[in-house]
Amino acid sequence: MTTLAQLPAAPAVGPSDLLPLSHGGLLYSVTVAQITAPLQPVIDMSSGMLLGRNSAGLGMPEAVTVGTGLALANGIVVANGADHAGFAVQAAMSVSDSVVIDSGLVPGLLPVTALRALFSAGSGIGIDGNGVITVTASSIAGPAGPQGPAGPAGQAGPQGATGAVGQGLLAPNTANAVSTIGATDYVAIWQNGANAWLPYGQLVGGQTINQLPAAAPAADSDMLLVAQGGSALNVQSFGALWTYLQAKIPTLKSNVVELTANTVLDGSAHNDRLLIASQPITLTANFSNMGSGFACTLINLSAGSVTMGTGITSGSGSASLPPGTSTSMVGLTYSGGSLVWWSGIVPNAPTITVASIAAPAPSAGFTVTGGIFNDAPIALDYSTNGGATWVAVTSPVITANAFSFAMPGLTAGTYTVRVRDHANIAVQGVSNSFTVIPPSVTIAATPASLVLGAPLSLSGTVSPALAAVRVGYSSSLTVAPASWVNASVVNSAWTAVLTPAAAGTIYVWAEQSSATSVQAMSSAINVVAASLTITAPSSGTAGSVVTVTGTVVPAADAVNAQLATQNTTAPASGWTAAVNSGGSFALSLTPAAAGTYYAWAQDPTSGLTAVSAAITVAAQPALVLGINSPSTSGPYVHNTGSIGLNGAITPTQPAAVQVALSTSNTVVPTSGWQAALDIYNDELWAIYYPTPASAGVYYVWVQTTTGGSTAVSSYSITVT
Repeated sequence: MTTLAQLPAAPAVGPSDLLPLSHGGLLYSVTVAQITAPLQPVIDMSSGMLLGRNSAGLGMPEAVTVGTGLALANGIVVANGADHAGFAVQAAMSVSDSVVIDSGLVPGLLPVTALRALFSAGSGIGIDGNGVITVTASSIAGPAGPQGPAGPAGQAGPQGATGAVGQGLLAPNTANAVSTIGATDYVAIWQNGANAWLPYGQLVGGQTINQLPAAAPAADSDMLLVAQGGSALNVQSFGALWTYLQAKIPTLKSNVVELTANTVLDGSAHNDRLLIASQPITLTANFSNMGSGFACTLINLSAGSVTMGTGITSGSGSASLPPGTSTSMVGLTYSGGSLVWWSGIVPNAPTITVASIAAPAPSAGFTVTGGIFNDAPIALDYSTNGGATWVAVTSPVITANAFSFAMPGLTAGTYTVRVRDHANIAVQGVSNSFTVIPPSVTIAATPASLVLGAPLSLSGTVSPALAAVRVGYSSSLTVAPASWVNASVVNSAWTAVLTPAAAGTIYVWAEQSSATSVQAMSSAINVVAASLTITAPSSGTAGSVVTVTGTVVPAADAVNAQLATQNTTAPASGWTAAVNSGGSFALSLTPAAAGTYYAWAQDPTSGLTAVSAAITVAAQPALVLGINSPSTSGPYVHNTGSIGLNGAITPTQPAAVQVALSTSNTVVPTSGWQAALDIYNDELWAIYYPTPASAGVYYVWVQTTTGGSTAVSSYSITVT
């Protein structure tokens, strides 16, 4: 066997050269580079440098240069004070400063206040605790000389201690109340965010309104205080105010008061009013409730006279105001006393008035009444076309001051009724305008569809008011219903309820009971038999979605659904709304655990429920949380940045995951857990975990937020 000594010497050795190596009883080859890799290379350094490492993270030793203020002497690092030249220059010394001293070859700090101990005050000299040196002139000087000029002001002394908290402003009470106030007293104010005080003498001159001098007679130049668009006070002259009022006065209107019953005139209700008598009434007056200067205008728009009663004085002696006339009434006080007066002057011309007529039903006769003044007709005529043609009244009832007669019915239209003295056709009266409305009946909007057996609530209008209405339904717009139901009528509105007996298309009919030709028909109503179905898959997995589908009639009805573990009784609660599209609905439900389930559907409108065949739900596979290698390879420096981590969620499902780093891969951490994100459709968890505050070797731990499915990484992360 050849020995090593017998082998020729290699001329040079390189990293790729091979050497024999015995490992585990077998012979292997190994390169020189592999042998020398873990060995410390030779470190060459210049004189005057230290050995260390400037770069971040693990690595080779590096040279460290000695900076200003330090030097190497005989292998020892010493301070030479050269760095003092770079210190900032301090403009002044403060009592809180310290100086560096050499005490027995040992450096130290000395508060500048201690320097005072090196000094002692001589005769006539004093040094206080702040280092202020004072001189007692009487101890060292002769007689005082003349006063010299004042020197410049010295620097402000230190802030004194905060005094005790004061009692502040006291709320008004009997203990701090005063009965008088003087110009030197102070008033508390709030200014610029702080309490302040104002001498009372500066507050409106320190005067109350009763202390102000009397003003001269008012003039246009006099001023008032006003606030315009805010709380700030401004001045406004009387002249400007009068200009404003002049523009407003023309817009003033008298209030109108209608009198329908006997009335006692009153200043608060009737002064400066237009009084309209719409009925023949009696007016009386109580001067004490009106006062001198009361004034009003009275217009008689009734069919009879207005009688002036007690308390009203007539200038002419007349005590009545005929219809269609007006007068003024005033209250006055003069040397002869106080009274309420009107002129009493009224027209003496013959007059016929026609009382207000309420609109009658079409073709229905009605009565016309009115008044007669200064006329004695024995026959009357009437006109309904503005006087174009006249008709002699049949059998009128005529008294000394009134009339009445029966008027034949009118067709639909708008009318006034004129009445005249048959023998003196210039004496005419005219009624109010009224409208005869044609008979009608309407049906309010009806639903497009109706569930068979459900009540159909109906409503509508009828004219004339209170006319009887009946309703029914038919499968045709041309064939009347076979049976009718009387509607309930209130004024011009009617209501009724019908219940269709068969499925199909129907139309609701409404007609006036006494005028069956006055009809109305509804739009088509589709009466359908309600139905509900639901279908579900035969199997599923706990925690995974199960989609149920079904149909509903009527197609517009809302549908709810849910899962239950029985198929005999519809659930009372816990329903979820399904998505209904034209009568076909769908909903995704998730069984929580393994077992046998049934899908239930509910139509709240019809009250129907339906249940599916059984759904066999298998248990969910155990959740496994994987841990992938970090998204970046590092290096990771303690307390700097974050570490991107993620892992698989198997089987795919929504999962609340938390992550922690620990120096142990055997003991589950008790702290440091942080919530991860659930991403990629529940396939992965992910987190940027803050780099630990301390260097070391760490393992990644992951689990659900409830502490389940705990896993630890097979790799470690080094933090420097």
